[in-house]
Amino acid sequence: MAATVTYDGGLADSVFDSALDGGDASTFFPVEGPTVTPQPDGTPVPNVLVVLDDVDPATLVVNLYRIADGRTYLVRGGIRKYAVGGTSVVDWEAPFGVPITYRAEMFSDADATQSLGFTAGTETFLDVRQAWFHQPLSPSLAFSPTMLWGTGLERTRSTPGDLVYAQGAEVATWVGGQRQGLTDVPFTLLTDRDGADQMQGVFGRYGTNQSAVLCIRTPADMRIPRTFYAVVDQVKETSLNRPGAGEAVQFEFTATEARPPAPGLVAAALRRIDIDATYPTRDQRAAAYLTRLERDSDYSLAGVAGDA
Repeated sequence: MAATVTYDGGLADSVFDSALDGGDASTFFPVEGPTVTPQPDGTPVPNVLVVLDDVDPATLVVNLYRIADGRTYLVRGGIRKYAVGGTSVVDWEAPFGVPITYRAEMFSDADATQSLGFTAGTETFLDVRQAWFHQPLSPSLAFSPTMLWGTGLERTRSTPGDLVYAQGAEVATWVGGQRQGLTDVPFTLLTDRDGADQMQGVFGRYGTNQSAVLCIRTPADMRIPRTFYAVVDQVKETSLNRPGAGEAVQFEFTATEARPPAPGLVAAALRRIDIDATYPTRDQRAAAYLTRLERDSDYSLAGVAGDA
């Protein structure tokens, strides 16, 4: 009886590494994990390049997961990603200073309903020692300031509900929900004038609206989530004159944890016009890349075509 090829099922953070029940007729065949490349000095923000070059031949699309800091997230831009022959995704929101595992769930249909199971996981580490703030839907809108004393020192979580005293009861009954995310986390930041302009661009300029939910990534020694999605609804900006050192700008605000924009929403980082601007003919593209996957993973070309 021929063996049935079966891949790891379950959840993104589950682990299975042995033969399935059923003897010779049912065998576990793990698909290799993705190839990951941490890019701490990446442009426009530190990121991890994830390349899936080993998928089940029946795979049409994949969902890519990031497991880190005790949480499991779908990677932005890695949902129902076309993966015939492999695919690549840049994780612009990868956390700093903690182990990160990436694995993908493979599907045989475009709607991602017929699961083939998961690939193996690949672990990496993004070694960044400074804070970065950016717009989740537009990573090019980013800044990296100096964090001053007081940033993140106070952290408040609440559990909404009421104590209800039933008639004749000696003690109350708690009626409420689960604990909520962080609220009013203080940030005090310092930057120069150019950095201040970049920061205002992240929050939005006249005539340009941006999401109020930011992606905030901080060093591992801070006691807030490594990838902290938060709403900042009011910012205080103070100019500081430094004799002989030019103008510095101090920003003060509080951030409250919120859900990020849906991970299926993403701005294209590498566009076909970027590739065509560098290699305008088919022959030039064929000489530059051995495979289509290699071409589509060359994020060094992202943005070279400008706003064309």
